[in-house]
Amino acid sequence: MHPAPPFPVISEHDWSFLCGILAAKTPEELMTRPFVLSPARLKPGERALLVAPAQRHTWKPQSAPAYQRSNLFAFGSIPFLLAAHAINEAANAVMKNKALAEAQGQWVIDGAGPLTVTTLGAHFTHPDKWAHFNWTKAEFCDMDAPDLFQIHFVNDLNGTRLGLRFRTIWAPLIFVFTALCSQPGHPRLHDHFWVPPHVAHLYPEIPALVAETALKLATGQG
Repeated sequence: MHPAPPFPVISEHDWSFLCGILAAKTPEELMTRPFVLSPARLKPGERALLVAPAQRHTWKPQSAPAYQRSNLFAFGSIPFLLAAHAINEAANAVMKNKALAEAQGQWVIDGAGPLTVTTLGAHFTHPDKWAHFNWTKAEFCDMDAPDLFQIHFVNDLNGTRLGLRFRTIWAPLIFVFTALCSQPGHPRLHDHFWVPPHVAHLYPEIPALVAETALKLATGQG
């Protein structure tokens, strides 16, 4: 079996497009951008800005470790008993560490499909694993890599807390929109970590503009 091809990185052309969106000063400017077709069901007044392939990852929370200690009953000389107990303790330690590792939460890939970025939020279109979130609804968001955006929010349908991660070249745009609306004090906005390193030399005024906007919002001046 051949390994899956690496996920594409954002190109200089796409980065230019992204920076053009972030350069918009007002919501009205975003609404004047070219009309984009989208398979997502949008709200009245919501405008699609782009549609691109994405991979959805769901956070599977930690569960109780399934570990049962093995007790040794042995007979023989003292050196033999010491050695037997040492081996048994080592085996117990291995099983315990394995159970703890398996009990930790992890990101699990559970679907791929088109991701629509809009003026109000993002829509992941999938027959079973569809998802939608508004820029203002994040309890926590972050970027794990230049193409990995992470968000945790409360599901409006059942009130449960949901953790999702999307792998897409548009992760920087999604992160900036979400963080500016939900976490303007997020350090990633201010240290420019959201900018993919291979395009950091292009349009340096945009990360500076994002940091300036974030500071105003975080300090109540925006």
